[in-house]
Amino acid sequence: MKKVFDLGVFMNIDIVIPWVDGSDKKWLHDKGKYEKNTKKNEGTNVARFRDWHQLKYVLRSIEQNLPWVHKIFLVTAHQVPQWLKKDTGKLEIVFHDEFIPAEYLPTFSSHTIELNIHRIPNLSEYFIYFNDDIFVLNPMQPSDFFRNGLPCDNALLHIHCPKKSLMIHTIAHNDAGVINDHFNIHEVMFAKLSKWFCYRYGLKNILWNMFLSVCPRFPGFRQHHLANSYLKSTFIKVWNEEFEYLNSVCLNKFRKVTDVNQWVMREWQLASNCFYPYNKFKYGKMIDFEKRDSVLELNDCKKTIFGSKIKMICINDGDTIENFEEIRDEVNQLLEKKFPKSSFEK
Repeated sequence: MKKVFDLGVFMNIDIVIPWVDGSDKKWLHDKGKYEKNTKKNEGTNVARFRDWHQLKYVLRSIEQNLPWVHKIFLVTAHQVPQWLKKDTGKLEIVFHDEFIPAEYLPTFSSHTIELNIHRIPNLSEYFIYFNDDIFVLNPMQPSDFFRNGLPCDNALLHIHCPKKSLMIHTIAHNDAGVINDHFNIHEVMFAKLSKWFCYRYGLKNILWNMFLSVCPRFPGFRQHHLANSYLKSTFIKVWNEEFEYLNSVCLNKFRKVTDVNQWVMREWQLASNCFYPYNKFKYGKMIDFEKRDSVLELNDCKKTIFGSKIKMICINDGDTIENFEEIRDEVNQLLEKKFPKSSFEK
């Protein structure tokens, strides 16, 4: 068993990473068959599926800076990168049909994959959910993710400001709607004041939580776009409580505005006070090429990767990035310098 040395708690901590090769011919053929009868929206946008060729750097960063991880589960639609070794003891490739119920397959929705990851055979109760755009820049400890048997997280309230053209805004509302059907904001917050008004969040965030605590319901939760710490039992609990809704989401072949995503699991843990208060914004950062000038963002990316104490970075994709291939190649050159070849590669 893996030991969290500073807490004396024994646990296996796994990592789950979903990945898709959006240029694979068979996958594109299957996607096309279902896409014909699907309304064009963000859920079918090609940018949702394009590969930045960064999976190897994700794995390199994990091997280098999270050596204590028990298992890494790479989730794919029967796709395996040519450079990847298949016989490593720590890395296990899991195909969709090995854990996602047959009635939901094939799926081209990340939400269906996310909502079913607790079904992965032999997945630990304690696991960290990565995306293929998240990199660990500096050494991290198990206690950065779990403490006292609880997932580390920041319980920060947030007001979502919807934008018609961005589906994720509506999905964030749907997530909060599920939480408000099961939890009372005032009962939750005042049951564990030290978790919702924790000094680790900083004064600004504490005041923000105080201001929003007068809302009649949870207005929403601030998302950090970094790796999420989860208990497998949380997924089982939410499925038991919201089977009809989650089942309807998973029957969708592509993302829809009526969906919830994995954030509903994170928010359930927060609303259950099943978390250890921890400011993830202090150790993590998101680089977003869609929101800023690409030159400025590339410079920021370089400084963060090589010249900061930031432990984790998310290099976020977007639908409207100009000069995508050029930016991708420049970012990958930085990652190649940062991370040497891992034992997961041939």
